[in-house]
This record gives sequence, structure tokens and C-alpha cells, in this order.
Amino acid sequence: MKSILLAPFLALPFSLVAAPFEVSLLQCQIGRSAGEELPFDVKPMGYEAGVKLSFLVKGENLVSFKDDSVEIKSFTLGDGRQWARTRSGKANWKQESFSKVGEEGNLGTFTVGFPGDLFGSVEGASIEGSVVAVTASESEEKTVEIAVGDKKKIAAGSYKVSGGSGGAGFFGGGGDGTSVSVHGDIKGIVEVVVKDGEKKLDGRGSSWSGETKTFQFEKAKGKKLSVTVRYWTDLEEVEVPFKVAPAKK
Repeated sequence: MKSILLAPFLALPFSLVAAPFEVSLLQCQIGRSAGEELPFDVKPMGYEAGVKLSFLVKGENLVSFKDDSVEIKSFTLGDGRQWARTRSGKANWKQESFSKVGEEGNLGTFTVGFPGDLFGSVEGASIEGSVVAVTASESEEKTVEIAVGDKKKIAAGSYKVSGGSGGAGFFGGGGDGTSVSVHGDIKGIVEVVVKDGEKKLDGRGSSWSGETKTFQFEKAKGKKLSVTVRYWTDLEEVEVPFKVAPAKK
């Protein structure tokens, strides 16, 4: 796999009425098909056939990027081929999972992938599209008390809290742990802090489905937990356009 920063690309900033955002191409990863299944001990780290374009977004009050919100208007390769859609008109791109936003909310990244052997065709290409950014600037927190394992939902501001199912955690190993579920608009959750008496429980990861996000913690010794949920109160979705064209010589 070849990983490069494309010097021929020039990012064009866009300004929106609600908030200004600047989008630029940060990284391009190009992988060529090996023609056969590569064994694990041969496969390069991070190898994947196709092209992945990672974009850097600069602005204010960023929280996240909405899943499956990327729309590609055009992706014209350096050899003139149009690669945004398949021959039948289906989307030829995939927004990668786990986009990132910095703690200060002024920087974020998202990645878009395309299939195919595009070695020699990406340099000098141009792309135009948009992504939906989730923004917020105000937050608050609510603290409630729940019983360990109790599925009764207790109101905590804009959310409800209950004991979760299981408690293995993703990194703790075994099944000896405590879980807490938060119900509501999960993209607005900033953090969840759980205390067993005066002891703050160490987190072991989280999982989510629909409007419920379950947080895993080390095993509590007591039967009552203090759960503090910090969340954004002014979430908004903003469509952020981006356009990257070959740099002028």
C-alpha cells in the first residue's frame, strides 16, 4: 500500500452562514489488489485495496460527523474517468467509521473510501462533495442514583439512565464488571462518570444500538451507583461542502 500526501491537490475553503468551516485533503492511501489472499504475516500494516481520502476540517464547535452523511457529487480521476458512481449510478464511495474530533472542537477528520486500482490516476484528480457535521457549544450535567443491574430507567436531564446488561467490558476481560446504559440522543453524550460510593469506577469501553449506549466499568462493590451524565444541549447538524481541485502550476 502506498500512503502519500497529494501535493497536486488544493483545498478550497467554504463559508456557511451558521459557522465557517475549512476543509482540506490531509492524507491519501492507495492500495493495489494483490491478486490473491495475503497471509497475515505478509500483509502490510493497514493494507486495503482501493483509495482512502482523509479530510481535515477546521472550524468551531465541532462534536462529530454524522454517520453515512458523505455525499460525493463528483470524483474525476487524473485520466478523466468519473469515479463517484458505478456504471449503474450507485454510490461508489463509503464513509469510514470512527471519524475524529479534537477536544477543543476546532479540528476534526473524516475519511472516504473508493474501490479499484487507482495507482497513477489519483494524482491530478478532483473531488467535490459534502459531509454533515454535528456542532454544539453548550453542555450541562445531571447526576442520578441507580441500583446495580436495575433496568428501571431514571430521568437525568434530557436522558434516562439504567443498569445495563452484562459487564464484561471490551478491555477488562471476563464477565466480572458493571455496566450502565444511557438512553436518548447518544451523539450528544459527552461523558458518563460512575461512582461506587466515593470511588470513581474505571471505564472499559462502550457499545451502542439505536438510542441506547451502554458503558462498561470495573465491578462495583456496592449496590448503589452515582451516575453523572454530561451532554450537549444545543446540538445542530450542518452540511459542510468540500471541493479539492488540482493545484495551479
